[in-house]
Amino acid sequence: MTPQSRIRVPKTAELVAGNIRNRIVRGELAMDEALPPESTLMEDFNISRPTLREAFRILESEGLITVRRGSRGGARVQVPDAAVAAVYAGLVLQSRGATVADVLKARVIVESPAAGIVAGRRDHVSCARKLRSWLTDVAELDTPAYAAKFHEFNRMLVAMTENETLILFTTMVEAISDAATATYGRVHHDDDAKLANKANRTRIVLTDLIEAGDAAGAEDLWRRHLTDAGQVLVTNRGTTVIDVLS
Repeated sequence: MTPQSRIRVPKTAELVAGNIRNRIVRGELAMDEALPPESTLMEDFNISRPTLREAFRILESEGLITVRRGSRGGARVQVPDAAVAAVYAGLVLQSRGATVADVLKARVIVESPAAGIVAGRRDHVSCARKLRSWLTDVAELDTPAYAAKFHEFNRMLVAMTENETLILFTTMVEAISDAATATYGRVHHDDDAKLANKANRTRIVLTDLIEAGDAAGAEDLWRRHLTDAGQVLVTNRGTTVIDVLS
């Protein structure tokens, strides 16, 4: 057996962290639930305090627990959250020098099928009514306030797919897209109102297509909209992810 092929034996702390991690993701431990006292966990796992605290550090770094020191301290459960994954994905993309344009192109690929999925649902009419209700509620807002809420419509649409993997991927990409939108919005542009009106009309038409059950038409429209929106955000800009998330 060569040195490269040797099997790495996990450290005890990693095994303990893995045990607790599995209990969290399986739902055996609830959000904000306190883990047993250190003395109890040390006895249960037959480990030392330093080993237990090393396991805690692993879980803390993964965002699965928070640890408070002191007499009223202890470890509490943090259920995995898409926002945490989005933050980590952002860090990875920053380290790789990814551009905002690159992320927005990926967004089109990941997110545009959501419109077709929702239009193809058996309850597509009900979904359309919910989306139309949102559009009605925000119709009276001024242009900047309405534009700032565009992402809410997008997230509602994706959530209606009930595809947890798609929701997670979209959340990761949308976090960077939202940051790019915020960066773009800090500067006034002469065509801001025109673009907001166009985006609003697109959402109205999309809602009509979903209500009609036109999956192909809905996906095609949403793909073109996301593509156009991405081009607006990156026109004449070589912005990297780190520029908008810093």
